Amino acid sequence: MHLTPKTSILCYGVKKMRKLIIVFMAVLFLTACTADAETIHGTSHAPEKEHYAFFSVSRVEFKSDAESDVGLEEESKASESMKAIWVSQFDMKPLYRNGTKQRDEADYRSRVEAMTANLTRDGFNTVFLQVRPNGDSMYESEFYPLSRYVAGSYGGSISYDAIEIYLEIAKKNGISVHAWINPFRLCEEGELKNAFGRLKEWSADIGGRIKLGSNGVYYLDPSYEEATELIVDGATEILEKYDFDGIHIDDYFYPTEFDLDDEAEFKSSGYTDKGEFRRDNVSRTVKALYDAVHGFEGKVFGISPAGNITSLPKKWHADIYVWLENDGYTDYILPQLYFGFENAVCPFERTLEKWEAAVKNENITLYIGLSAAKCAVGSKGGEDKYAGEAGKYEWRDNKDILVRSLEAINSSSADGVCIFTYSSFYSTTTGERNSLTLEEATSFIELLKKSE
Repeated sequence: MHLTPKTSILCYGVKKMRKLIIVFMAVLFLTACTADAETIHGTSHAPEKEHYAFFSVSRVEFKSDAESDVGLEEESKASESMKAIWVSQFDMKPLYRNGTKQRDEADYRSRVEAMTANLTRDGFNTVFLQVRPNGDSMYESEFYPLSRYVAGSYGGSISYDAIEIYLEIAKKNGISVHAWINPFRLCEEGELKNAFGRLKEWSADIGGRIKLGSNGVYYLDPSYEEATELIVDGATEILEKYDFDGIHIDDYFYPTEFDLDDEAEFKSSGYTDKGEFRRDNVSRTVKALYDAVHGFEGKVFGISPAGNITSLPKKWHADIYVWLENDGYTDYILPQLYFGFENAVCPFERTLEKWEAAVKNENITLYIGLSAAKCAVGSKGGEDKYAGEAGKYEWRDNKDILVRSLEAINSSSADGVCIFTYSSFYSTTTGERNSLTLEEATSFIELLKKSE
């Protein structure tokens, strides 16, 4: 289902909903037949009103032809599967900035118009827009400094609100937009001096709530409840300021490039298993985000974890099976299945089946993330270095992996797809198609536009 404020509360997904509709229509047919028979015998009965509670009033009242056309179009969009694309900070930086300055507002508007024109033309209906990649903000925030991607430096300044403009243009073109945040990852070493509020306070004691990774990047330690509170405050602020359709987080839980030094926190926690300790810390933040988002009518919260589901509990400390079996953690799951069909560890079709089996809660919708970036790497002759011997050149030697993936998704219980990222398909500055992925994108888009 295409997740917008009007449709997000329907959590079954289009494919499950169709079954309900078929059953419902069958009941209506039988009721009509019975009513006709009774009319013949002189005992006509009007259907009781509660039988129509499933439908909105607009479906049963009489309208003009023009109003009916609009209503049908809205219903069609609402029932359409999600056809999404991630728009990252790297995609947006060339739009936000022109050299050393913030791009002229009129110029920025025209480029966002070009972006949304590309997306609507090619059948996309949803954008996940990155607004907080590094403990920062693409808008003026009470809690986080402005991002270097929009302001030129961590804690810089801007002359207009680029997020407000993006939402205005996207909504005008019928595109649903969700705010994408990385909850725990912060800025790079040396940037934190420009922080304020809680981040500034905590930066005086590096090694506590804020840890410095061996990669030179700071991280919020998930074991601290204060870290959860800051993340939730930031997400709440987004929905208070802007008409986003929801909050979206990806796979930055505990860092995987190095082992976060949380031994002291673990020893004082009362836990005996560090894996369980870390999973519970992440789940606390996930549940708090879910609860905060659901404090806003019609908004949704979703998660996009790494695609190898078996690695998530131990490597990423994401308690994925608990999240997908129970209410209160997520409205949808969007795993990053950035794998070819010959991948030795996670072949696409088998991995898709694992995710289908894991989503045991019918209130949670499954979407699938695909990587167009791997198409670009393959076009340049690069290898998929984690795919094993059989799959390392699959993206180089084949130009139909994305469309075959979409075919598999359309035949599964998943209810939509998301492409990583915008710049893998289009130039963010000119709007032209990316030549490195042109062949793959053309066949994928052709099928996307036909998909229900």
